[in-house]
Amino acid sequence: MSVRFPVARPRLPDADAILPYLRRIDDNRYYSNFGPLVGEVEARLAKHFDVSPACVTTVANATSGLTAALQAEARTRRRNVNDGPAFCLLPAWTFVATLHAVLAAGLEPYLLDVDEESWALTPEAVENALGRIPGQPVAVMPVAPFGRPLDMAAWDALSERTGLAVVVDAAAGFDRSEAANSPAVFSLHATKVLAAGEGGFAVSRDAEQIDAIRKCINFGFMGDRVARSRAINGKMSEYHAAVTLAALDAWPETRRVFDGIARAYQDAFAGQTRIRVMPGETDEYATSTMLLVCDEPLPEEAIRAVEQKGVETRRWWGGGVAKQVAYRRFSSDLLPVTDWLAARCVGLPCYPGLSREDVAEIAAVVGDTLLDR
Repeated sequence: MSVRFPVARPRLPDADAILPYLRRIDDNRYYSNFGPLVGEVEARLAKHFDVSPACVTTVANATSGLTAALQAEARTRRRNVNDGPAFCLLPAWTFVATLHAVLAAGLEPYLLDVDEESWALTPEAVENALGRIPGQPVAVMPVAPFGRPLDMAAWDALSERTGLAVVVDAAAGFDRSEAANSPAVFSLHATKVLAAGEGGFAVSRDAEQIDAIRKCINFGFMGDRVARSRAINGKMSEYHAAVTLAALDAWPETRRVFDGIARAYQDAFAGQTRIRVMPGETDEYATSTMLLVCDEPLPEEAIRAVEQKGVETRRWWGGGVAKQVAYRRFSSDLLPVTDWLAARCVGLPCYPGLSREDVAEIAAVVGDTLLDR
């Protein structure tokens, strides 16, 4: 089978754009451990989020950043060792890395359903679930689904009311997410809108929280070489910082490209009553993931029929983390919205280089194939 339109074809800064930063690495002979290029990345990200550079730390990848943030946050919540498992609440509608981070931080996951409009976990759902947790909840990790921004003030308020540590998985949310007291972790993976191949960063308006996360990604060191807490090695290298700086240079054009792809899909599916796309016309955030949602479940034979016509698709989060083989044993609420989305949601091709004509052709194949079932 020939794939004319792959679901993803990332484009990072080219060699010429990265080379000036690589030459600086050669000159500095500084390769890791919070080098000068990493410091410049953090300063530029701080400007983007309108915070002090002390309120940003880079990480090796978003999963390590989430792990470190949970380690840093959860340990500040005092608990009795006889209270049973320390639980972290998280949405079932997310990528497996969210749950990987919870386990790596030494917490027990409890899966909750998401809101049917936003596809995100809500503070109200968390508060309603607190009495059902079979142990002590100490943290919650809401997810910005496919980059859709969360109401960060509401999550800060939840943390203040309940005492729960809040760590936000904003892996795909670089464009429109806002800084808050609750730390948010972002990904710089090759598939994201701001891409460096690998890497990530954490942002919080509370500089002390960022200090604690930085300690957790640096072996527990803080100003000396004495490990003072449980920690990991999760630092960004100068090489990934070089690519990140080149990506930041190109960000205005990159955002324009992804915004154009989203508008092309919205136009191509305009008027369809049984199909809609996310982000929709009223959404104003850039994302590298276009999701098609159908009113009826999408059987595998329908997906294969689309792919046989040269359009690759992907069920990005499968059936949600509760359906992953490794994680079926973990406790959860009933998950009707997650199950509904998993059966009806599929990713469409979205990458730099797609023209409006390409998108129109993809939409015609998808629409004809799925609507003719």
